[in-house]
Amino acid sequence: MNMTEALEACKPMAPAPHVLHVDADDSTALILATLLVPEIRVSRAGSMEHAAARLDKEKFDLIIVDADLPDGDGQVLVDAMRARGCHMPVLLYSARQPSLHHQAHAYLPKPWTSPRQLWQAVCRLLELDLAVPR
Repeated sequence: MNMTEALEACKPMAPAPHVLHVDADDSTALILATLLVPEIRVSRAGSMEHAAARLDKEKFDLIIVDADLPDGDGQVLVDAMRARGCHMPVLLYSARQPSLHHQAHAYLPKPWTSPRQLWQAVCRLLELDLAVPR
């Protein structure tokens, strides 16, 4: 290895994109995190209230939200984000079909979405060029 290659190897890597997964279902959260980590950092909120608090304090690159949350409709959370001027990409990942006026960038039905489809949607929304996991 020459000096240029050595210096190139020492450059800090870009931080992994940070995703907020808003879902009360523990199994779905585990599956999603297992699929995305370590290429993507995943934080979880189990309710609209918890998600709103995290969104106020932290920066995320993508939000993945279920419409059916214990304290309300996840689409309301997305509408509130948009009203505050927050335009990060949103993936609605839910068993419930979205309304015609939902403000998510993409929708995937659960539990029928394959891990490959989920990975591809997340990478597309994050504008990442990552190979599909096996």
